[in-house]
Amino acid sequence: MRRIAANVLLALAVLAAAASAGCAGRPGGPASESEPIPLTAVLGIGLDAVERIEIRFGDGRGLAVTDPETVRGIADRLKAVTVRVSEVKDVGYLYFLNLFQGDQTRRVGDRYTHLDGRTYETVDDDAGRALNAFVLGLGRERMPDLLPGLSEDDPG
Repeated sequence: MRRIAANVLLALAVLAAAASAGCAGRPGGPASESEPIPLTAVLGIGLDAVERIEIRFGDGRGLAVTDPETVRGIADRLKAVTVRVSEVKDVGYLYFLNLFQGDQTRRVGDRYTHLDGRTYETVDDDAGRALNAFVLGLGRERMPDLLPGLSEDDPG
């Protein structure tokens, strides 16, 4: 009887370790448990001074945004986004934004942003979802068939 109990405990320990390792690097997993910080704290440029934005969508299509009002609309939404340090080296994206300010360029992804050798994961909250919906809506104004499987209400 003790041998069965020992084997059951060993099996449970192995399952717990496997489940923990399987969650590492996923939203909510151990590798993404750092404290959320404002994206503006890690970006290294002032969002009020961004001159233009180039958007690259996951399907390969792109969009240049130079209208000051639209640039400001994206920048204002980016100001509300929070991120956390992550060890994830995930692939795939809904979009990424290249932000241009003078001779500096910063790239911000919808889920992951890589800056100065660090990876930051966007916190899944209302601000991130609002930015995603705005960027997707902007793209669909010019490309109505953009990413047809996604809803602006829940773009990912």
